[in-house]
Amino acid sequence: MYLLTLWAYALLSGINLDEGEWTLIGVSIPNYAPHPLQQRYSAFRIQDKAVLKEMQTLWQGKPFYEDYCDYHYVLKLYNGRNLIKTFKVNLHCGYITEGVFSYTFSPEWLSRFSDSFQPVMWSRVWFQKNESLRPAVSALLEAAEVYFYDDPQPYLFEGRFIIAIDSVHWRVPRDSLYETVRHWVEKSFPLGRVYVRPYFFFLDDRSFLHFRFEVFCDKADFERYGKALPVSVRWQPHILPGEAKRLILIGVNKERFFAYVRAWQQRHGAKSEMPD
Repeated sequence: MYLLTLWAYALLSGINLDEGEWTLIGVSIPNYAPHPLQQRYSAFRIQDKAVLKEMQTLWQGKPFYEDYCDYHYVLKLYNGRNLIKTFKVNLHCGYITEGVFSYTFSPEWLSRFSDSFQPVMWSRVWFQKNESLRPAVSALLEAAEVYFYDDPQPYLFEGRFIIAIDSVHWRVPRDSLYETVRHWVEKSFPLGRVYVRPYFFFLDDRSFLHFRFEVFCDKADFERYGKALPVSVRWQPHILPGEAKRLILIGVNKERFFAYVRAWQQRHGAKSEMPD
């Protein structure tokens, strides 16, 4: 008889909290069974390094294979304003998810730190025109107290296409592959005119890996530099006709958001339609 031992995984492993300025932000999301903590804090932030270090030591969960509950909070860890990690946590069913992997997580591992929660405002802003995204994101990147719920870098470009890297040996180091692909794509474009990030990967029935990468750039640059790459999905704007794009902004309400964008347009002489 063989016994399967499930080792605990340190959720905040590999992070040096002594380097940089770290912030953990939690945003409440709708749940069929709300948790009392959500009634007190719809959004919060923690910037106390001592508290974050205690979390780093405490948060060690075992693999959890029954992802059947809605989540209560999305937790975002930033270094400066760069998003480093994203977790989703369910406080009733007791697990936390990062990407496609879930781990056990005691509700007490979050609630015990509630005295250190600092309330923070957040807002949703909808964009119906692609041209409005770049000036808005550029304006907010200059606002030190604003955190982006998602990576803002793609919206500094007009749109994206997807490239395919197929039939890779299953033992390839994925991080090394990503860095190789990123450098390769960046060398195909003028400096600063492209942004690359992993999209997804899958394993086929022959145990070969197939990767997809998002490549963000302006349409004219795709036509000139991108077509020689192994394109899987051709270039398209962030917002297609009849669609809209939502940005979630933490640390700013809608009134302050519009004020930032107008001030940025005045400073830079930019003109664009304001988002909804």
